[in-house]
Amino acid sequence: MQTQTAQRSSTLIPEIVKRLEQGETLIIPTDTVYAFIAHAHNADAVNRMAELKQRRSPQPFAIFTHLDRAEEVAILNDSARRMMEEFPYPVTMIVQVRDSVPETVTAGHKNVMVLCPDQFVYDLVSAAPFPITCGAVGYADIRAKSFESAMQLYDGDVPMIVDGGESKYGRSATLVDFGVEVPAILKYGPISYDDLQLILPEVELPAHMRK
Repeated sequence: MQTQTAQRSSTLIPEIVKRLEQGETLIIPTDTVYAFIAHAHNADAVNRMAELKQRRSPQPFAIFTHLDRAEEVAILNDSARRMMEEFPYPVTMIVQVRDSVPETVTAGHKNVMVLCPDQFVYDLVSAAPFPITCGAVGYADIRAKSFESAMQLYDGDVPMIVDGGESKYGRSATLVDFGVEVPAILKYGPISYDDLQLILPEVELPAHMRK
């Protein structure tokens, strides 16, 4: 397979949407790390993501979304809505998943990770008439944080890699669980506990993460 490349641009979004509709699995840049993307309801495309990530057993993927589209895939409580009002923002949210989301994405879990780390992803979500599932580019502990590293890992394995240069943060988004009674930080990323408290005063920091 010959991998095409293109510079990240809003004018590229219609082509990306068309390719996803046709069942392609692509790589795009985000402000956190580079991401695989696929049409969430295309099982072959989602399974291809799993192959590229060298997964040996079913594991859940995330979904790119924002507040205008989130109800299509998730059930949001008040805290989750307030968090999503900040999107685009480098936070991954664990929320209750809707039954319409395929098991190839959820791996049978009742919750799903949703995120929208930057404006390019936000605009892509707005343009696509279907949910977009995603996963970090790489496998095991390896993450592609630049166009160069994405090409080194997957040139010839996907039909297109979008060039966004170096990722702004170069690390995965801060992970917050909204599937519990009080939202809790599970993993640190670009957004700190203090940052989150300004948006969600009720957010908790588990004991093992406290200094």
